[in-house]
This record gives sequence, structure tokens and C-alpha cells, in this order.
Amino acid sequence: MKLTKKAKDAIIEHAKQCYPRECCGLIINRQYVPCNNIASREEDFVIDPRDLVEAEALGKVQAIVHSHPDGTCQPSLVDNQNIDKHGVPWVIVAYPEIEFGIYYEGVKQALINRQYVHGELDCFTIIKDYYERELDIKLDDFERVDRWWETAESSLYLDNYKSQGFVQVDDLQRHDIILCAVQPTKQVNHALIYLGDDGSLKSEDTEPCIGDHIILHHPYGRRSKREIYGNAWQGRTALIIRHKSLIGGTNNAQED
Repeated sequence: MKLTKKAKDAIIEHAKQCYPRECCGLIINRQYVPCNNIASREEDFVIDPRDLVEAEALGKVQAIVHSHPDGTCQPSLVDNQNIDKHGVPWVIVAYPEIEFGIYYEGVKQALINRQYVHGELDCFTIIKDYYERELDIKLDDFERVDRWWETAESSLYLDNYKSQGFVQVDDLQRHDIILCAVQPTKQVNHALIYLGDDGSLKSEDTEPCIGDHIILHHPYGRRSKREIYGNAWQGRTALIIRHKSLIGGTNNAQED
């Protein structure tokens, strides 16, 4: 798509008004429609749902727009993770050093050694991405605040695994999810992907990983990695779940 001069000028003006926060808006009928940014963090943008409803009444959304204050127009890690979700291009404007970029697809983060961004690239995201890339199984995403396990009375994982087609099992096979409670909380707040004796991935080139009972996971605040499912992780394990599509003729599934 090509932005009109009028649309560019309107985006720049909105970026100026919102600086140092990110501005955000939509392109509809080739015109820029500014929206309120309700993100809690200065370096993020979240379009106010009320603005989105009002804007969509004007016509079809042709692009999603936001600014990068004191940055470049290149997509961030979070941008790359989200560009593909909406089916329309993303327009990014750098401000005050004006530069526009238009992006039609994001750059997928590798499953191994990806950076951590809570809610976007975390221990839940890696499961979602793994199942889609390795098994062609699409899982829903769920909103979650940072360190939700410190105050929540329920668990992101325990509340949602059944609705995503998983059942509890009492043995381990490749692709199973191991749900863990990582201190200082007793809440189930972390998940491991069991790779078994083969640490390779079909969706990306991987370095050899030597050992048995290999897991893939994304620790809080660190890069994702493979390691051995040893005594420490076994001691934190709360339950093991398996997707129904991976259950063969004989299994130890528990659906209660």
C-alpha cells in the first residue's frame, strides 16, 4: 500500500502530540484515523477498543499505525510477533527523525534462544508457537499481566488447558507439556515442552543437544533454551498434559 501525503502529515502530527509516548491509529479509506493509546507502558501501544469500534464503522481497516519515539521505523521484537495477527499491513513512523516503514509480515522469533518479553515472548508463547510450527496445531492466546502468579487465585495454565484440547496424563512422550510451580509461589506458573531423547526441531535448524529427557522452555526474564528434565524440574512438576490429537490407541489420559 502507499500512504497519501495527507495521511503521512496526519500521522506525524499525531506522533508529535503523543510524544514521548507512542501514537497509534488506523488507515481507513486511505485516511489516518487517530486512536487513543491505552497501554500501561510508555514503550507499547494498545488501541482503545472503543476507538476501534468507532473507526471500523467508517470503513474497512487498511493498516495499523503506530510511532517509535526516538527510535527507527524498524519493527521491534513485539511488533514482529504481532504484525501477522491482524491480516493488514503495519505502518511504523519514527519520530522526531521522520521515517516511515510499511510491513506486511513479521519476522518470526526462533524457538531456541529467543528474547523474553512477558505477554509476547514468554513461557506460554513458546508453547503456542511450538505447537503451530512443529505440529500445525493452533492454540488460543490469553491476556496475562506480568507476574500474574503472585496475586492470581487461579492459574493461566490450569484454567485453560482443557479448552485447548489437552488432557492430563501420567507418562511422558514427545510434545507433552509439563506444568510446573516455580518458587517462590506454589502456583502453577511455568511450562516445559518435552522433546524426549531428540532435541532437534523440524521448523528451524538447531545445534545438537546431547542427553536424554530434553525439554524446551522459556525461563522468566531469560532466553529460551533446551536442557535436561532433571531432578530439579521433576521436583517442581505439578502435572503433565497431552494434546488429544497426539494420543494413540493406548494411553493413560485422565479427562476428569
